Amino acid sequence: MSKLDAKLLNRANHKCELCSSEQNLVQFKVENTGFDQFENEVIICSNCEEQINEVIPVDENHWRLLNDSIWHPVIAIQVLSYRLLHQFNQFSWTRDLIEMMYMEEEVKNWADSGLIKTPQIVHKDCNGNVLKKGDSVVLIKDLDVKGTSFVAKRGTAVHNINLDHENESHIEGRVNSQYIVILTQYVKKTK
Repeated sequence: MSKLDAKLLNRANHKCELCSSEQNLVQFKVENTGFDQFENEVIICSNCEEQINEVIPVDENHWRLLNDSIWHPVIAIQVLSYRLLHQFNQFSWTRDLIEMMYMEEEVKNWADSGLIKTPQIVHKDCNGNVLKKGDSVVLIKDLDVKGTSFVAKRGTAVHNINLDHENESHIEGRVNSQYIVILTQYVKKTK
């Protein structure tokens, strides 16, 4: 191993700096374009690396370790933890940890610079009005509801809608005591 590797291993006490595993350690580079004043190499285990790179399925229980690593004294581990919380945002507890985290402004800028920017999904009704969670809409067409024996009639009001965060053309709401998915092209926002 090079001197850098030995230095990192000593800093990490020969353990994964995320989960403390002593098995299959690898050197991992935390992207830091434009933030060269920070050391950006860390030691992690192959299990953490494979989940980060989505080589193997993400184990939610494994990543509860982020509760501790967000406070790690090594800045690169804090940045990596912050980015992982965003990467694994399908788990409700990750949003709570993001809100609890504190980082100096420069460190937060570094952490934010590595987040994958995804286009924000905007839900719009048939007239182009932006829909928000909790809005009320009216159906503009009779809709056959798959998996049920009823038809959602034109003019039916749907209150307190939810938005599908993966599909801009889907909203969810309760019609005839059934919680259903509705296509936004068949609804009109009410005031």
